[in-house]
Amino acid sequence: MPSLLALVAILAPSIGCSSAGEATPDATMSDGSPIAIDASMTTDAPTTVEFAPILLVHGINGNASEFDALEARLAADGWPTSRLFSFTFPDPAWGCNVDNAGRIEDWVDMIIATTGSAKINVIAHSMGTLSSRHFIKALGGAGKVARYITLGGMHHGLSSSCLATFPGAPCVWRELCETGDFIEALNAAPATPGNLHWVSIYGTSDETVPNASSNLVGAENIVMPGVTHVGLLDDAPTYVEIKRVLAYPQL
Repeated sequence: MPSLLALVAILAPSIGCSSAGEATPDATMSDGSPIAIDASMTTDAPTTVEFAPILLVHGINGNASEFDALEARLAADGWPTSRLFSFTFPDPAWGCNVDNAGRIEDWVDMIIATTGSAKINVIAHSMGTLSSRHFIKALGGAGKVARYITLGGMHHGLSSSCLATFPGAPCVWRELCETGDFIEALNAAPATPGNLHWVSIYGTSDETVPNASSNLVGAENIVMPGVTHVGLLDDAPTYVEIKRVLAYPQL
């Protein structure tokens, strides 16, 4: 049986391994159809975007600094830095997704109270997609989120994590098992509840999360050719897609 450390190595690649600067083909929808490129998808400052607050949720064994490049791009495109929020979970390596979802609820309530915005945007990477989805589905978050974007999301879990369901294994690994109660509850109908935009972005060169796990029924699925799991955080074409979604009108 693989050790827990081996599983950590699978799911928590070095944040320093980035794909910045790589040439990336045009993005496609999950059915292979191309995404039409227009002026609103350039990296020029957006003209119609609503600057709703954004909460950035990191993945397992990560921290808020994962989003430095994304925050810098958003700020350069005119997003007020006072409306960009990234935090680090108290236990980023072993914290349960259910517990992290409660922390997200606290952060969202604080952001809404601080900014006066009725709803916020959430961008989550990797394991952060599970805790944020639990917040939206089980903790009333659907009424507080306008646009929900996942990057390399583990929406359907991982088969390798089912090896860590033995007694005493950290709950974060038990939760990630693709046939476990946590994943099944997340994907039980409706998998994408609420009156908000659900978007899943993932790369064909993701070495950590299979594309089949990232594809989310009921969401807009956007495939980034040649982008790795960590590369989604600072890949320029991926940022174009993120900014395009952030410009969607609030439902």
